[in-house]
Amino acid sequence: MREVQREAQKGIEQMAREQNRELERMSATYTGRPIEEIKPALQRLFARYDGKITDPELTEWAQLISDGTKITLKPDKIRF
Repeated sequence: MREVQREAQKGIEQMAREQNRELERMSATYTGRPIEEIKPALQRLFARYDGKITDPELTEWAQLISDGTKITLKPDKIRF
């Protein structure tokens, strides 16, 4: 069971690294751009990972990206 937990944790951490790289690319592309331009790109990012994001969250994150604020995802530890 511990081995399964370790492997699952490694997978989640890898996914977070990939998403963080994509968020960094988005920031480089969209800093200073209008929120309404950023929201569709951000929505596509979440959809690629089967993630769900509400419109208020989408707006908040788009504002952070527009402002040039770094967003870093940090996965929690898995517990079985």
